[in-house]
Amino acid sequence: MVMFSQEESVSVADVESVVSICIKSLDSVDQITRQSLARLVGHVLAATQVPRAAPTPDSQGKKEKNAENADVSVPAYVASEQLKPLLTLGEMLCQLSTHFNKAQLSRKARAGIFDFYFMLLSKLGAEFVESNYSLIVGHLMSEVVSHPKNSATRYDRLFTRKLIGALLRDLVAARMLSEQGQIGAIQELASSYLKRWPALMPGQVSPASTVLTISLAQTAELLQMLGNAPPIVQVSTLLEPSMFHHNVFYYVCSRMLSRSPYLLSLLTPVIQFGLMRAGR
Repeated sequence: MVMFSQEESVSVADVESVVSICIKSLDSVDQITRQSLARLVGHVLAATQVPRAAPTPDSQGKKEKNAENADVSVPAYVASEQLKPLLTLGEMLCQLSTHFNKAQLSRKARAGIFDFYFMLLSKLGAEFVESNYSLIVGHLMSEVVSHPKNSATRYDRLFTRKLIGALLRDLVAARMLSEQGQIGAIQELASSYLKRWPALMPGQVSPASTVLTISLAQTAELLQMLGNAPPIVQVSTLLEPSMFHHNVFYYVCSRMLSRSPYLLSLLTPVIQFGLMRAGR
């Protein structure tokens, strides 16, 4: 297989071909080879996010003319306006989710695709992931969790929750988000998912149960990771208004206490405040 450097031109056809070949190989390879395939796919997909000159229809016709006038400088602002990534973040991630959602794909191959997700996000780096956290989570919730294939049976739902939970918890939250990024992630989960349950207004739609479960679990994990943060940070994050939707608030508190009993003294005033807000 050919490895592409991020400075080299990678076409959409190249990306689709590499991803497809690697995914087809997942059922017949060992763990070491699977990790090598993950590195290749992560490298190629990450290369699609490098800004590059956008081709124009008449670029080929002007190639010779440009060569003759190579000594003529181009203003920096003009050059920068023509730079953009090969694929948007959503399009890049869909290169993986489209295959993951195929009905005929084995569970071994689907687990391997999440190895590709792990390697891709690692290749993109902590700064990129933190600044695009909402888009990454939105992709996983809408394109993977909410896909009918992944909720057909209880086993499918549990399998998908396990994969996404590991990705968001073990890689993104634990290794890539700063303390401020973890707080922002909690606020994103609360505003985009927890706050929408239950649907109180006509026309509103509550998140699917699996989406809500993953959001709750990730919120609890993130709050636990903020254990060394100043108490005011944890309290102010937990007092997000959307956290007081009945069982949502108490689920998060119970998850925190079950994993970190030492937080009892911190959570006691928070729970009392929550009871007052809920009128209980």
